[in-house]
Amino acid sequence: PVARAPPVGAARAGATPGAHRLQRGAGVGCGGGAEEPRRMSGGLFRTDGGVKASSGLDVADPTIQEAWAKVRDDKAPETWLVLEYEGNTKLKVRQCGAGGAADLAEALDDSSQVFFGGLRTQAGKFYCLMCMGEEVKAMQKGRAVAHKNAAFNALEGTCNEVCGNSKDEFQQQLSKVDF
Repeated sequence: PVARAPPVGAARAGATPGAHRLQRGAGVGCGGGAEEPRRMSGGLFRTDGGVKASSGLDVADPTIQEAWAKVRDDKAPETWLVLEYEGNTKLKVRQCGAGGAADLAEALDDSSQVFFGGLRTQAGKFYCLMCMGEEVKAMQKGRAVAHKNAAFNALEGTCNEVCGNSKDEFQQQLSKVDF
């Protein structure tokens, strides 16, 4: 019979507090040697298969989904959507508009902000957007990078992204898209 490990989190008699968080190596191809215990990672980037934590970004504002639905509608004139932060952990619609790259660039007029959003290409594909202003502070940039996936996941149906660490870099990347 194969010995089975107790469930994760199960306390053993005489075990030290937090011992359930230690895990031996996977054992595949180990050759039977004792391995050093490793800590199970937690938070956003778990590698142990556990539940991933939320980044804390609030994208529940219904106007975001309403505006994105317009962009996704082939019959609607809107072709892009720009989102901005309201506080540190909530996104809101900054602007939803029709037109091309020049019109979208006009909506990114604040160099101290981080913008997310989406667009519809001429081929009918949908891209996510992220543009960091030149004057965005390091902590804001770090928070935005942590929020990027949550912001992009709020825009259903996207297949690629256009990102830039400045408005110029963003416009350069945008010029490669048939927008």
